[in-house]
Amino acid sequence: MIRGNTKNTFVLGAMSFAVMATLSLSSCTEDEDSVVTGEGQNQPSETDFTDLLTNQINDVIIPTMVTYQNKMTAFVSAVNGLTASIDAVNLTATRNAYKEAYLAYQAVAVHNYYATANSGLVENTNLYPVDSTVLNNLVSNRSFNFGTTAQMRANGFPALDYLLYHASDGVTYFNADGNRIDYLSALVTSMKSKADDLVAQWSGNLKTNFVSNAGTALGSSISTQLNESLVYYEDHIRENKVGIPIGKLGPNDSPIAADATKIEGYHQSLAAGNEDFTLELVKAAIEEMEDFYLGESSLQVNGTGYDDMLIIRNQAAVDQDIKNLFTTIYTQINERSSISGNPELYNNIQALVTIYKSDLLPLLNVQDADGLNDGD
Repeated sequence: MIRGNTKNTFVLGAMSFAVMATLSLSSCTEDEDSVVTGEGQNQPSETDFTDLLTNQINDVIIPTMVTYQNKMTAFVSAVNGLTASIDAVNLTATRNAYKEAYLAYQAVAVHNYYATANSGLVENTNLYPVDSTVLNNLVSNRSFNFGTTAQMRANGFPALDYLLYHASDGVTYFNADGNRIDYLSALVTSMKSKADDLVAQWSGNLKTNFVSNAGTALGSSISTQLNESLVYYEDHIRENKVGIPIGKLGPNDSPIAADATKIEGYHQSLAAGNEDFTLELVKAAIEEMEDFYLGESSLQVNGTGYDDMLIIRNQAAVDQDIKNLFTTIYTQINERSSISGNPELYNNIQALVTIYKSDLLPLLNVQDADGLNDGD
């Protein structure tokens, strides 16, 4: 589900224009990290940002995109098998491929800037809950234009969740109407094409521009990555994945009515009789937030990350606080059986926003794009 956030929407629009203009230019030559933020603190040159950005693009971002592409390729293959023979074996294979692709998507979506944002990946891939009335009408009318706003509520993984899991007998469901399997096939093929485009764009000229666009000013790669990923984290992880189902819309907002039907992967959770997969999706998204903070590759090889930027600035205590928060969040996810329940998970997810805005961004001389270091 995508929640409208006026403040963040305005910021994203303004930043997108500035960011794309900046990427067309060569790297800034001024060392924008020369600010003194503490007595005796090391003042590394801009080279350390080049190392960080090189690691981010080569070992974090592009591998994440490639993994998603590979999972979507396997998903298309599974759907082709189901199309050829609609039976229990092929349905199970398709459902398993769906889960693998959905988990891989979580990491891709965190990098919702530059090529990923320009492709409208989040809006066209994970707008939940699905509108089943719209979906069923599109299936009946064989309307398969997945790039239109008319289909945004019947698109991506939420639509797949409905198609693959809402019927008690999936084999009978697909055999009863050929339009259903055709819609499933067309949707997955469209999603695979978008994954291919993302890999091509991130691996093309954008790769060089990402590294050369150094410094920490608004529009730089570092500012864009930190600010845009934080916007995604607040809107799509804190609020959509956890807050809205439990009845919270931000730490300073009035409570809303809790609605457990608005969880991610809702129909799969009903079919399974638990929310284990929903919790896996939350964890996968937060793991990518940690991976790019650590500069850690998909092979778990630790390269230059934002943690190193803090340590070299004599801010090991802040780095440890951030790492401890990630550990606490994972522990709470592992201990839960559903999204609903006490607000501790939500509160600790919010705590990461606070420490990023109050400590990480200022210490790296990165401006909070919404102009507020309030952790809201």
